[in-house]
Amino acid sequence: MKTLVCFGDSITSKEKSKDGSLRLTSRLRQELTEWVVMNAGIPAETTRAALVRLQDDVLRHHPDFVTILFGANDSSDHRLIPLKEYEKNLTYMVNKIGADKVILVSPAPVFEEQQKARTNDRMKQYAQTVKRVAKNEGASYVPLFETLIEKNIQKYVINDGLHFNKFGYEELSELVLRKIKTLTAISFQKKQLSP
Repeated sequence: MKTLVCFGDSITSKEKSKDGSLRLTSRLRQELTEWVVMNAGIPAETTRAALVRLQDDVLRHHPDFVTILFGANDSSDHRLIPLKEYEKNLTYMVNKIGADKVILVSPAPVFEEQQKARTNDRMKQYAQTVKRVAKNEGASYVPLFETLIEKNIQKYVINDGLHFNKFGYEELSELVLRKIKTLTAISFQKKQLSP
């Protein structure tokens, strides 16, 4: 069986929301029935803190793929990891895991009227950094920020303006699933072509 580890902060953590709706890993598990899907999300975490648990929570499972979704806390007023450090931390993760196994997900926009610790101008800078790391290191990229900024973000978040509701998780899991299906099709074709 293939193993997928979802590595991130509170957007990744937990299987269900308070209203009982499914979150990222539980949605992916429903679709990837032949896979082991592991949740390695910790609320309030930054990339700086995540480096400490990379070995135990990700690498020791020898995953086939890893989604990495950090940025909501790295970009917040109260934690604020500088962009250069954020980029360095993500690059380190990609290199330790292996770029061919990594799916970098950009942080999502926020609903600014209800979210006072983050702005979309800043979130965009962090999202662009994720995209740059993916390009520079050869990892896969999921454009969560770009996808949701074009929509009415209020529809996708709970009343804190940051965390996803069921519509947000539908969108996120669909984007991740699409990327995994593309990657597994490519890897399947490579195996078919090799002698």
